[in-house]
Amino acid sequence: MPHGTSDLSPRERLLARGWHYLGYSVVFLLLYGGIRLSLGRFPVWLLVGVLVGSLLKDVYDERRLQRGRKPLAYAGIEHAPSNAILIVFLLSGFIAPTGSVLGVSTRDWALGLAAVDLLFDLSQDIRA
Repeated sequence: MPHGTSDLSPRERLLARGWHYLGYSVVFLLLYGGIRLSLGRFPVWLLVGVLVGSLLKDVYDERRLQRGRKPLAYAGIEHAPSNAILIVFLLSGFIAPTGSVLGVSTRDWALGLAAVDLLFDLSQDIRA
């Protein structure tokens, strides 16, 4: 949820969150799309790093929320749009990681991590 919206009605807060997510979606679309276009591919190590780092941050934030505190970098970068953009790019084939881990394609691992992280993000945004 955007910082400083606690005094808004639920409808106004939902609208503020929508604009907030739209803005970050454009940022991540340009960032990830720019990396993919400039390098000719999206590096697997970067994809895994972004997803694992974001998931670890969400696990840490979950512990903070359960103790009644705000998530880390509450007013900072929102990761839900990042995951949504990565999911769209992975499903469309725009980002097409190669290889496999334990017999499962890297693409499927990335989709799974992004989906779990997206659920964490949205759940935490609602409760923050």
